[in-house]
Amino acid sequence: MICLQLPDVRRAVPFGGRSAALDGVRGIAILFVLAYHTLRIEGDGGPQVHIWRFFQESTWCGVDLFFVLSGFLITGILLDSRGREGYFRNFYARRALRIMPLYYATLFAALVVVPLALNPPKLPVLYAKLIANQIWLWLYLQNFLQSRGAHELPGFGHFWTLAVEEQFYWAWPVVVGLTSRRGLLRLSLIVCAGEPMLRFFLLETGAGAWAIRELTFTRADSLLWGALAALLVRDRNLLARLRRPLRILSACAALALLAMSVPRGFLLYEAPEMVTIGYSLFGLLFAVVILSCASENGWLARAVSAPALQWFGRYSYAMYIAHPILYLIYDSALAPKLGLARFPGALVCFAVVTSASTAFAWASWILLESRFLRLKRYFEYRSEAKPGTPAQAGLAAAAEVSASS
Repeated sequence: MICLQLPDVRRAVPFGGRSAALDGVRGIAILFVLAYHTLRIEGDGGPQVHIWRFFQESTWCGVDLFFVLSGFLITGILLDSRGREGYFRNFYARRALRIMPLYYATLFAALVVVPLALNPPKLPVLYAKLIANQIWLWLYLQNFLQSRGAHELPGFGHFWTLAVEEQFYWAWPVVVGLTSRRGLLRLSLIVCAGEPMLRFFLLETGAGAWAIRELTFTRADSLLWGALAALLVRDRNLLARLRRPLRILSACAALALLAMSVPRGFLLYEAPEMVTIGYSLFGLLFAVVILSCASENGWLARAVSAPALQWFGRYSYAMYIAHPILYLIYDSALAPKLGLARFPGALVCFAVVTSASTAFAWASWILLESRFLRLKRYFEYRSEAKPGTPAQAGLAAAAEVSASS
């Protein structure tokens, strides 16, 4: 059971500071995603195989943790800066400076440089399909294309999550800017309650689980669970009243997810029960985890603030972008030469891909990302909290730097 602790305003991090706990949460999310793609084993076996497969096949939920965390951080930034000069300009400019340089540099290298450097006949067969569908990537609409099924964008299939978040960034600042906190709370609750019913209806009327998983309007609740956490962390009275119900609900969500894993031995991300209610259960559970970490003084916050987790969290964006391509290189070029048994082979795969991804992320930060981030000084947020909002400068408001990692 998650022990939810109230944020301590006296320990609040100034607006624009860095949260060690949230960096650590992001580090867990990227390690889960890496584990899902690299720790695969084939064939049946004893209890150790079942335990291994339960962990590996369930760690796709790292993507959902990213969604909830993004909703929490972005909503916090917007709440604490709305009504101030440059609200829209600063938000969109700072998001663009953080996200787009590496994103478009990756697209340019893969879709322009590689085809020019190599003769088309030398490229893999699936590369032609990637080139033909590239417009969706340039426009951040790849999740709509991906909703048709797998392998529409070979090597870039994981970019659907970036499209979902970017589309959220386009719309949510307008909603936050025009809606009261009470209205935002109601809207988020309505969406979070209604999304499972919408997904059930779509599934029953013939929509594919793949599409439901990747379209923004069917995954909005994952982001809005984080938005709810951002609203609660700024209302200590409401959070105090909800402390016990949230603890009970989070425990029930965890038990329900565990029960869903029984038939297969793991949580299948496109199973009917997962598509309808499972995503919501993860959203609730992760929102409570983030609220607990937001106190900065609980055991959970201390655990996820481990330096190694913080390091992975700070470089998680570039690692996420690069790791599937690096995995394909390892699997096709190195794994056959090593010929390792499945358990050692999976561990070596995880170690090699993680190491290569962190090297790429570090180089990307030094050579590209940090240079663009210096331009953020032209789009500064005001740091003063308004009177009467004691949690205004709290940890969630400090999220702008954490959100840039």
